[in-house]
Amino acid sequence: MPNEPKHWTLNRVLAVVLFTATHVTLACGGGSSSSPMTPTSPGTSTNPSGLQVDPLRDAARSAGKLVGAAVQSGLLADGRYSGVFNRHFNYVTAEYEMKWDPIERTRGTNDFGGADAIVSDALGNGMRVKGHALVWHGSVPSWANGLSPADFRVAFESHIRSVAEHFRGRVYAWDVVNEAVADDGSGLRDTVFRQKLGDQYIADAFRIAREADPQALLFYNDYGGEGLNQKSNRIYELVQNLRTQGVPIDGVGLQMHITASNPPSDVNVASNMRRLAALGLSVNISEMDVRIRDLPAPTKLEAQRSVYRSIVAVCVAEPRCDGITLWGFTDAHSWIDAQFGADDPLIFDDQYGAKPAYYGVMDALLRR
Repeated sequence: MPNEPKHWTLNRVLAVVLFTATHVTLACGGGSSSSPMTPTSPGTSTNPSGLQVDPLRDAARSAGKLVGAAVQSGLLADGRYSGVFNRHFNYVTAEYEMKWDPIERTRGTNDFGGADAIVSDALGNGMRVKGHALVWHGSVPSWANGLSPADFRVAFESHIRSVAEHFRGRVYAWDVVNEAVADDGSGLRDTVFRQKLGDQYIADAFRIAREADPQALLFYNDYGGEGLNQKSNRIYELVQNLRTQGVPIDGVGLQMHITASNPPSDVNVASNMRRLAALGLSVNISEMDVRIRDLPAPTKLEAQRSVYRSIVAVCVAEPRCDGITLWGFTDAHSWIDAQFGADDPLIFDDQYGAKPAYYGVMDALLRR
């Protein structure tokens, strides 16, 4: 999930563990809806407005794919933000609002306000919803860390059931477990879940989620294993073992938080997707953004366009890749700035103009 709250305040960001894999990512970013990133100072984009260019969702439909973005509930009241989002996407992920910590800050009291707002907006605009994420070490409520293993087991199971049941019938898919594999691929990450529940917590989470929502697709989600390397091998072994055990897992999310200067090989991403598909799993690109701050100004936007086009094209060519989700869609609101420094990693600029990267995604979806 790179699945960590991505528009956290600075203090919250500093509290997150910074992972330093080849394509460094926070894994599952996502910002608190109450404290979105401050956009760049007002100005006029030199790019055509995202409200005027052709909708990506139409191109995705022609390719038989979903095209999505992660959003924050607190930004949906912004007309430009919601206008561009609703025009271009048919799939949505909550950056932060559906994780354990924001939902259950106090044990036994669930707050679904922000998450419900995102789901209602999405369904009202004909979108599908991917829930993110039921189990992630980066968003465990503070009260849970001090529980005994037995009490933690009760809280763990209650959380999964209550959240999945609350959204049953409204969520198309869930990232059930997020970023459980260590960065070096040596084994499972040593998280509070593993410490208190043992390695079996992953299989348990999928089984509980399936019981709570029999219709939703269930995904494992991670970063740093998009191509072929030690980590992707370990992810493959993990999901292969889950399938062998009869655990109800339906797919794998490849986060794709990458840099334009050193993206994963298209060939390796395609090979990784094919081997996962051969297990009977669906695959999706689940959190894509492409950093460009380390490239020279004359080339960075075209380099970014090329990377977006090539990676999305890999998904379009793979029958079992069901879609592409961007981690945000406008440079005005990206977790990247707070975590790595000022950058422009998304397909619409600070003023919601369509960047070359937008055309790269469009070209890939239209197979041109």
